[in-house]
Amino acid sequence: MKEAKTRATETRHVGIDLGKRTYEAAIVGRNGKATMRNGKTCAAGRQELYKKLLPGDRVALEAGNLAFLMAKEIEAAVGCVVYVLNPSQLAVIYKSMKKTDKEDALKLAHILEDFREERLPTVAVPDEVEILRRKLLSSSRRAHGDRNRALNRLHALFVSQGITTIVRKDLATAEARRESAAMLGGAEREEAEYLLESLSLQERRIADLDARMAESAKGDETIERLQSVPGVGPKVAFAFAAYVLASRFENAGQVSNFLGLAPSVYMSGQSVRYGKITKRGNGYVRALLVQAAWALIRSKGGGCLKERFEYMTKEKGLGRKKSAVAVARRIAELLYKLMRDGGEYEARPFMAGRAAAKELAAMALSA
Repeated sequence: MKEAKTRATETRHVGIDLGKRTYEAAIVGRNGKATMRNGKTCAAGRQELYKKLLPGDRVALEAGNLAFLMAKEIEAAVGCVVYVLNPSQLAVIYKSMKKTDKEDALKLAHILEDFREERLPTVAVPDEVEILRRKLLSSSRRAHGDRNRALNRLHALFVSQGITTIVRKDLATAEARRESAAMLGGAEREEAEYLLESLSLQERRIADLDARMAESAKGDETIERLQSVPGVGPKVAFAFAAYVLASRFENAGQVSNFLGLAPSVYMSGQSVRYGKITKRGNGYVRALLVQAAWALIRSKGGGCLKERFEYMTKEKGLGRKKSAVAVARRIAELLYKLMRDGGEYEARPFMAGRAAAKELAAMALSA
């Protein structure tokens, strides 16, 4: 009886390496002995794994869609603590010349042994609303990519037959594409008909996804509030709300770092140099923020954000692309502050010179 009670309260460290169809699990007990388990990642296989876990266990998985699902299932079925870790940071923490699924599972278990909780590169498990919104965004991104590739193929058919008067903008709508395709002949005409059907399906899919995203955002005060920032439209606000939750960050610099918009910092002795942005985190949200920056830069009502861009390019002599990224970073920080504090965006005077340099240095060092 005493042995069973000790086993139930014993803290074990469990690392689970997930594949598409199978998993490898390493269970390290208090004595340091590792027990290896494996099985299938189907529903029945996952339940068999959960039966081997104890409430006192600490479990680590690498971030991914299946990992998020299993983290919720383990907490519900077993009640133990689950850490979803950022795989891009694990190589820095725990390097090895040997890489197998078993070794990866064992390394995850040892990471829990060797590092305190606050040192672990954890990833927050998204809730059901966040998961749905992320899936919609991923589907929309793929659909737009498929449409662009199909348009490129269609345009190439005209070039192959020497019809160089047709450009991409002439293929923007279904009606224009149909009229232009009548100029083709032979095998190119047959392939064009196939591409016209594909484009029709893709555009219907895009419209459906846009409608579903609009429905998900309907009545969401946060998403509406984010759109008060110049350059930020429904898509950018929706994506930011899907991937960034204000309660998970302590300051705006952490958000910039999370999205890969913070500059890398090189410090040695008295020398401090700021390099390129880290480009870590979600590349899709980062790209949308850069698009938002270009939108406000080209608009008439860009306000102090546009003034910041003009100061960086005209007064400081920085490149337009680098300055646009800096504006995108500022937009991300403003969106975070609106999510955290509430209220609408209020334009403030742009601070140039020494004050702006101090602000940039503080942001980079806090990331």
